[in-house]
Amino acid sequence: MKTIKLINLFVLLIVSSVSFSQNGSVKGRVMDGNFPLPGATVHIQGTQKGTTTDFDGYFTLTGINQDDQALVVSYIGYQKQSTTLNFGSQKVLDLGNITLTPEASQLEEVVVQGTASRRLSEAKALNLQKNALSIKSVIASDGIGKLPDRNAAEAVQRVPGVSIERDQGEGRYVAVRGLPSEWNATTMNGNRIPTGADEGGSRATAFDFFPTEMIGYVEVSKALTPDMDADGIGGSVNFITKTAPSKFTVDATLGTGYNEKSGKGIYSGNVTIGNKSDSGKTGFILSVSQWNRNWASDNFEARRSGDYGVYRLELRDYVGERKTTGVNGAFEFNPSKRDKIYTKINYGKLLDTEIHYKHRVRFDKFNETTETGRVELQNIYNDLIFEFIGAELGGKHLGNHGVFDWSLATYRNEFSYGNIPDRNNNSYYVVKFNQNDVGFNADLIEDRGVGPRAYWDSDGGAMNYFSNMFDVYSDPNFQMDPTKMVFADLELYKVGVMERDNVIASANYELTANDQLKLKFGAKFRDKDRKAVFADEFYGWSGNNASPTLADYREFNIEQPGRLDYLNELNTSGESFNQVLSTEGMIQFYKDNFFNGNLSLLEDDSELLRNGGGLGRNFNINEQHASVYGMATYSFSDKLTLLGGLRATNTRSIIDGYQFDVTPENPDGILRKVSQTKSYLSLLPMLHLKYVPNEKTNLRFAVTRTFARPEFAYMAPGGTYIAADNEFKGGNPDLNPTYSLNFDLMGEFYLGKLDVITAGVFYKSISDPIFNDTQQGTINGISGVEISRPRNGDNAWLMGAEISANKKFDFLPGFLNGFGMQANYTFTKSEFTIPGREGTTRLPRQGDHLINAQLYYEKGRFNIRGAYNFKGAYITDHGSGPKRDDIYYGDYSALDANASFRISDHFTIFAEINNILNEPLEYYYGDSSRPRQVEFHGLRGQAGIKWSL
Repeated sequence: MKTIKLINLFVLLIVSSVSFSQNGSVKGRVMDGNFPLPGATVHIQGTQKGTTTDFDGYFTLTGINQDDQALVVSYIGYQKQSTTLNFGSQKVLDLGNITLTPEASQLEEVVVQGTASRRLSEAKALNLQKNALSIKSVIASDGIGKLPDRNAAEAVQRVPGVSIERDQGEGRYVAVRGLPSEWNATTMNGNRIPTGADEGGSRATAFDFFPTEMIGYVEVSKALTPDMDADGIGGSVNFITKTAPSKFTVDATLGTGYNEKSGKGIYSGNVTIGNKSDSGKTGFILSVSQWNRNWASDNFEARRSGDYGVYRLELRDYVGERKTTGVNGAFEFNPSKRDKIYTKINYGKLLDTEIHYKHRVRFDKFNETTETGRVELQNIYNDLIFEFIGAELGGKHLGNHGVFDWSLATYRNEFSYGNIPDRNNNSYYVVKFNQNDVGFNADLIEDRGVGPRAYWDSDGGAMNYFSNMFDVYSDPNFQMDPTKMVFADLELYKVGVMERDNVIASANYELTANDQLKLKFGAKFRDKDRKAVFADEFYGWSGNNASPTLADYREFNIEQPGRLDYLNELNTSGESFNQVLSTEGMIQFYKDNFFNGNLSLLEDDSELLRNGGGLGRNFNINEQHASVYGMATYSFSDKLTLLGGLRATNTRSIIDGYQFDVTPENPDGILRKVSQTKSYLSLLPMLHLKYVPNEKTNLRFAVTRTFARPEFAYMAPGGTYIAADNEFKGGNPDLNPTYSLNFDLMGEFYLGKLDVITAGVFYKSISDPIFNDTQQGTINGISGVEISRPRNGDNAWLMGAEISANKKFDFLPGFLNGFGMQANYTFTKSEFTIPGREGTTRLPRQGDHLINAQLYYEKGRFNIRGAYNFKGAYITDHGSGPKRDDIYYGDYSALDANASFRISDHFTIFAEINNILNEPLEYYYGDSSRPRQVEFHGLRGQAGIKWSL
């Protein structure tokens, strides 16, 4: 309540200061024809008073003495323009559109001749980067369109220091400077986006639901400023949605293509329409996009036990269809020269229909006498639904001496399974069959005292990833037999995750104190709910007749999709797979047996709240974030500027979960609700220095303090105590956030035209990182219990360097001067100590090397571009023992290409291809000779036509 009163008082003070300021203000918009120029420098000649245009080309200057003065506008690749200010009796001088002229010797020589939208792509990004007071990179929407990046995560992967994690070959999570995704802020129009991933516990936002057609700009901030949400240790990635254009605009795109692995089609379409009234008082934009694609992947996973032996080899074959829908709408109203009101709405949905056949070779079921074991078939069918909706209402109000802006927003992100097998049991649905007495290759299997296992050759065994690991059967012509494949169990894996920001309210006021000093202060409040529900139910056969076989459903038996070219990248095949259940057969099995007593719940095998299962994935959290900040920008001269300030954020979390205790007195266990409240105040000072020795050079230095809140799942109170094992596993609502003190040094060298080189170094001193801890303790008065729960660890550090270059080879003669390149490289190194483990290790998800390179040709009507991306290996999960227990995500390289030809001013044809190298996604234990998961996705591509009015 006190926080809300302070915010109300703050708003009243701002409104008062806006109303009673005495000096004049200037506003306008910098344009190239009908296209806005973001990041343009606007200043009063002979003073230190200036600003830059926003993403729509608008600017405001306040506190202007109402004498005749010259306002100067400059932009990379354009001629400077000077305008004399004449207020007359006005307090607010509206200059309207200020149109700049390209410098023929620069911009027109080095970029594609044609429409202004193509010509401006790199100029926009470079001006926003050059004129910013902090360290950031920017991508414009027309730059995104030059590459075959189909969602928001893929669009940002080209930025120096940014990497992505993929799901089924598509970008999903975004990470900055080698830190975990959950340690980075991903925002939409400046607001942190709620998460709704299928595993329920993370704060990282998945962006596979978010089409690139919704994006106007992507702004990657490596060093945060006090007016930004500060819960981003790595940095902040801000996706800025499109707003009303300056004139009537219609754009449409249609495409169709092919996915090599699935052997089926891809279809995409987008329509965008927008306009601004002749008076400029109203404007709107509406964009709708749809992307449907068939997909497939081949995968094997080796499940290993603690002694390094593989007890189960899983051969997985996926097919499916993904449908992504995106809607972006915005409306603005300018009732006067001083005021602007806007509203935005965003919607994104990913429907992923997945059919998955999993063959599990059970080495742990090997009989040494008969040299036989068990093979299992899992028939899996599910719809995964990710749905996001957000709305924002805001305003900007210009006073004589300052600018006041405000915003009210709400967002919801949700994950659920679709109505499979029916609407009462929405789940990841699995029907399982086992075939026993299958002859195994005994040369691969041995028992080292923990049961039969297959051991890698690097562990002294006979199994080698590249030569013989698929030679598991004694008969090389073995095929699974439907008459011998007996029903094992039916599984309903149920997950629901919803995170909703009920309200995000913010207000900011920026004023010009004098020619050298600007002040800005503001407040922000967020009320958030996070709910996660989970159950994993197993049902066994309890009918009067014998358990059915796969052959009993012969009318629904089909040849497994993709079996003939299964893992052909590794010179193996799915010849042994034989028959599987169709999706219709899976549903029919459920209808035949679920409601008539043939199936009974296997409670001991299931994870249910009532038996103490999945407690860390069933919780409700309400969080309130209240922040205030103050910052100042001081220009010592036209060469040196300081930005500094402090942000204070209070976090209050109310966490409801469950505790389950199994004791001799209560052998069936007792479930009870538990609740806990955690509050903490984060003080986050930030300082930026920008030195401009000449027009072509920027030198930047920043010291900032940022933080990352604990993962939702880590905060769940309670846990499960099993007396028989004397073990307790639970969450830890007392976790502290992780803090980082960040140092950044960056140099930018603008070489003329649109050529630029940037280089920098950074260091992060990290305190209170979170790890999973296991130690002896007391639970329910019982001592010596092995207690596992997340805890704050010792300090860690990360350091790195990055360099990037953009060069057009215009010095070459004739045809060759259309070539150019963009490249960047990031090196990072970290050190992290896990209590109880010898030595040091790396931070999770920190890879040493990150490389992006683009070679392009742009000349006349033709554009072709190839983009290479490399991400070095990193640890995803730390083992409890030696480093070879750590699970790594392996090196990954990708090559994509795009080509387009402008037929006329209105029509462009294009073609694109992704994943040309078809390198596998790999996880491994310790080193790549001991794989945990290897997955191939194949090539995909499409061609189409774009129309613009």
